Amino acid sequence: MTRSRNYQVLAAAKAVARALGHDPADANLLALELAAEGRLDWDNSELLLLALERLADLVGPAGAAETLGVPPGQLRDLTTRPGFPPAVYDLASGPLWSRKDLTAWRPDGA
Repeated sequence: MTRSRNYQVLAAAKAVARALGHDPADANLLALELAAEGRLDWDNSELLLLALERLADLVGPAGAAETLGVPPGQLRDLTTRPGFPPAVYDLASGPLWSRKDLTAWRPDGA
């Protein structure tokens, strides 16, 4: 892939990450984690696309609270309940949970 093509892929990945409500650095960090998980032979663009796919279903604390239908301040209490889904990633910007896992866990009356 040419240098300008790499730049275009990176710029697009940043834009998609922002559109998903994530810091663009999150996509890069996830791509690095995916490479470390045994995908070292993948192109950077493939790693970024997979990272963006994962980010598409991931939510931070504000998104988790919204998904669960609770005020953001109540999320901390919910995370201590038994069976609360663990964060999929703990990034410097905060934890990221799977929206699907949160929806499946959502307690009645939360």
